[in-house]
Amino acid sequence: MNLTNLPLEWANYLSIIVFLCLFVLVWLIPQQAVYEDAPDQSRWRDIRLWATLLIAVQLLLYAVFN
Repeated sequence: MNLTNLPLEWANYLSIIVFLCLFVLVWLIPQQAVYEDAPDQSRWRDIRLWATLLIAVQLLLYAVFN
């Protein structure tokens, strides 16, 4: 199979799928592991929320420039 024959749009679709998989994997991290060394359990310390925000921005960029 020669990948050079595939349309460039497929690379964008593959990237979107990878980011969606990352989104799922991020939320599979237990909350206890996220707050393990944190001095408190404030919502802003939840790295899963920050990762979700960055993934959403990335998906928005792929959607706009697709």
